Amino acid sequence: MISLPYRCILLLGMLTVVGTVSGCGQPPPLPTFPPPAVTVDRPQVKEVVDFLEFTGSTRAQEMVTIRARVSGYLQRIEFIDGATVEKDQLLFVIEPAPFEIALASAKANLQKAVAALSLADAEVKRTEPLVRRGALSQQELDVKIANQSTAGADKAAAEAAITQAELNLSYTRVLAPISGRIGRHMVDIGNLIEAEKTVLTTIEKYSPIHAYFTVSESDVLRLMEQKRSAKPGSAGIAEVSMALPGQDGYPFRGQVDFTETGIDARTGTQQWRASFENKDGSLVPGLFVRVRLPISDPTPRLLLTDRAIGSDQRGNFVLVVKPPNAEKARIVEYRAVKLGILHDGMRVIQDGLKGDEDVVVNGLQQARPGFSVTPEDAQSEKEKQNSLSNAAGTASKGTQTPKAIPASSIQSTAQSTAVPPVVLTAPPSTDSQPQVRAEAVSSDPAEASGSALKAAVGTAKQQGDQ
Repeated sequence: MISLPYRCILLLGMLTVVGTVSGCGQPPPLPTFPPPAVTVDRPQVKEVVDFLEFTGSTRAQEMVTIRARVSGYLQRIEFIDGATVEKDQLLFVIEPAPFEIALASAKANLQKAVAALSLADAEVKRTEPLVRRGALSQQELDVKIANQSTAGADKAAAEAAITQAELNLSYTRVLAPISGRIGRHMVDIGNLIEAEKTVLTTIEKYSPIHAYFTVSESDVLRLMEQKRSAKPGSAGIAEVSMALPGQDGYPFRGQVDFTETGIDARTGTQQWRASFENKDGSLVPGLFVRVRLPISDPTPRLLLTDRAIGSDQRGNFVLVVKPPNAEKARIVEYRAVKLGILHDGMRVIQDGLKGDEDVVVNGLQQARPGFSVTPEDAQSEKEKQNSLSNAAGTASKGTQTPKAIPASSIQSTAQSTAVPPVVLTAPPSTDSQPQVRAEAVSSDPAEASGSALKAAVGTAKQQGDQ
């Protein structure tokens, strides 16, 4: 059996449904939303130089691998690893004693050859008068003359042996062939060195330093065309700039001093080389570098922030907000653009814009071509953000930090405001059903109140069923 309160609730719900159905003759109007707000900005006009960018690596201007010219035991090392050395500076000393002995032997052989030549000259002088008087035959004179020539040749050979011995002795002192920075010694003192095989160390000269990079065939043709059409006095392609990884801008300035004679048919590229001053030694061989090559004179160009440019299957585009129409609505227009180089964080627009358009720079996801928007100038938005940040900073400075409350005060307050246990007792029932009694004995005020509320609802429901 349904009690009286539940009957009233059911009747009220049926009347509400009937009233709703009777009022559904006309559909409710669709909600209208204002046009989405977007930020617009106009392209800037600046003098821009077109560049081509390449990647390359640095190499030393000169590099020499030091090897010994004679064999022997290493006696001394006369440099510090990694130091800067000058040309003709002493680096290594190989044991010279064997070569000094060889030189002395060569000098002795020379003296012997000189004595033999003197004897041969004397015999020729004695034989010639005797041959003229008929005391000796011509054959004997020819033998004496041959001995004289042989002695002269022996003397020349002895002199050459002395020169070779002196040269070998000088090779025991290994000198720096160029100025530059020397590497570590590859052989320790006391080791046997083989002539022209053992590598002793290396020297690199990288002041100035070279940067090698490859240029594609299409860029080579473009640079050749730019060189032919360059005006007198304009900057040539020989001027280049270079930067290291992580550097802003291109702080190093140099000149192109070499290009390969042709295009590599295997890769379709041409190798170029640029020279850069390196007096402070901040550039070392083997660095990965970025090289920028100018290909035009400064020319006025349209620049637009890179975040305003989108791309789809048709190519790159921007969204332009057209001037107000008859209904004073600002409609969005799709505009395809042709992009150029990146200059100071902004993209060069080569084609597609005239410069007087309002381009959407923030809110591209909300703007749709053919629909209206509420544009806001980027400069005014920036000023508004600055004012808001300044106001927030002022407010934060004026706000005082609340003082800390002792934990003992909080505990005493919680104890004084605690809700006492609640006891709900249903009135005596005339039927034989048991009485319902609910007690909230929790010490937590929130838990006690919830338990009391549940008990009261249960008691009311039992009374309604009765």
